[in-house]
Amino acid sequence: MAAAPEKVFAMKKVFLVFACLLLPACQSAVRPDNHVANMQRQVEREAVLQKHNHWNFRGRVAISDGQQAGTVKMFWQQQGEQFDIEISLPISNQKYRLRNIDNTVRLESYGLATIEGSSAEAVLMQVTGWRIPFDDMQLWLRGMRSDSATAIEFGPSGLPATFSEKGWRVDYRVWNSAVTPMPIKVFASTKSGGGNASVRLQIESWDTH
Repeated sequence: MAAAPEKVFAMKKVFLVFACLLLPACQSAVRPDNHVANMQRQVEREAVLQKHNHWNFRGRVAISDGQQAGTVKMFWQQQGEQFDIEISLPISNQKYRLRNIDNTVRLESYGLATIEGSSAEAVLMQVTGWRIPFDDMQLWLRGMRSDSATAIEFGPSGLPATFSEKGWRVDYRVWNSAVTPMPIKVFASTKSGGGNASVRLQIESWDTH
């Protein structure tokens, strides 16, 4: 004998409730709004990272200006305001070094001319042809805002999922499980002059002090 329609409907409701107890997406949907608590944790996290300004990471970066794209290996060392970034091309193994010396930023490469400028943004603009907000990127890649008024969307874990700042959208796809969590996958994109530019960062290892 077929079950009565009202019993079938009741069974479906029970199944949906049970499924929502198991699925993270449903859990976040029925969970009360934690935005205030998440914002407080973010402020505390940024305060900790602001003090730990000696850090480095190793990873891969895919860069696109909407027409041309390429992937490089990167080792970034930061000591306060001083940065020293080694970039290598996987196929040719051509190596570059971007660092600041006194008040000058220098891009060096064996066999090629050295390029200097007043800022990393100016040097990268000269090399790539598009403006990369380098100072902001230093914060974004660590999951920090460059403006405390920036709106944040949080993921189910309570960590940032999206920043929208200065015409850029920054997506955080994966975080590690450190005491102070650090991003593992960061995608930043913008639209400028009718074209799209993006920076996709996959971090293999973090070292924070």
